[in-house]
Amino acid sequence: MQGGFTLIELLAVIAILGILMAIGGTSWTSYREATRVDSAKEKAVSILQQARLKAISSGFTQPITVDFPANTIVGINGLTESFGDVDLQNFVCGTCTASDPALPETINFKSSGTATLKNIKVSKVGSSKSFILMINTATGRVDIRTTCVAGVCQ
Repeated sequence: MQGGFTLIELLAVIAILGILMAIGGTSWTSYREATRVDSAKEKAVSILQQARLKAISSGFTQPITVDFPANTIVGINGLTESFGDVDLQNFVCGTCTASDPALPETINFKSSGTATLKNIKVSKVGSSKSFILMINTATGRVDIRTTCVAGVCQ
């Protein structure tokens, strides 16, 4: 008697491995997309916080330009940060709507640390994650929210 596997047994194992790889591939893709959104959120928050701190320490207004259609932010000293395929959108909490204005918009951080009001949504098609970066006009601090329900960002 010879030992070994039959053709049917080998095909069954290959089919099971194919199913497991398909499930794992989908999970890996969604994880990778969520990680890109997390990274973009952290980069945007860092740029905004740097501008606020620079305005406070220098005593001069620090403008930050957000180019929504290009998904870029022009930060301190004109340094342009690209967010690639992660979407930056203008966000209105009162109506829970996101949009891409045709022209870049400027956020001015004043020497007192305060800033002009702006909410930025960071998201990506294919990812279940999105964040709303809310710049507090009174303090200039950046609050991070994850949802907007009935006109309130939470």
